[in-house]
This record gives sequence, structure tokens and C-alpha cells, in this order.
Amino acid sequence: MTVQNLAAQFPDWVIWRGASETGPQGWYATRRAVSLSVEQLNAGLAQTVWSDDGPSLALELERQSEIASRLAGAASSQDGEA
Repeated sequence: MTVQNLAAQFPDWVIWRGASETGPQGWYATRRAVSLSVEQLNAGLAQTVWSDDGPSLALELERQSEIASRLAGAASSQDGEA
């Protein structure tokens, strides 16, 4: 798995490898042009996520997608109740 693979799979995120004096260290992703609300943050969404490796970062990004979908579903069901 490469940064390019993840970037293609998750286009709403900026993805990069961290660096240290000894070389690459950690995988990071931050949301592209999005500021999260307090409600979104409290629900478990994160502005930036990180992991030790690419596959783990992909799992975290999928988890972020699932949380966002649940929030969107809750918001649309509340809109229908009005």
C-alpha cells in the first residue's frame, strides 16, 4: 500500500508519511478543506488521523467514513421529523 493508493481511495483526505531522523515514520491523513463542528468531533470524527502503517490508516479512514454516514443519516431523519 502506498500513499498514492490511499490518496486515490480517499480523495477527501490529504495523506502523507511522517519523517524522523531515521526515515519514514507513521502515516497521517487530514481532511481536505473541511472544518468539523463540535458535534462532529464529539461523535468521533477527527480532523487528522494517524497510524503506524498504511493498512491501519485505511481502516481508520473507513471508520471515519462510517461515523460521517451515521451522522448524515441522523441529521436527515431529524429533518424528516420537522
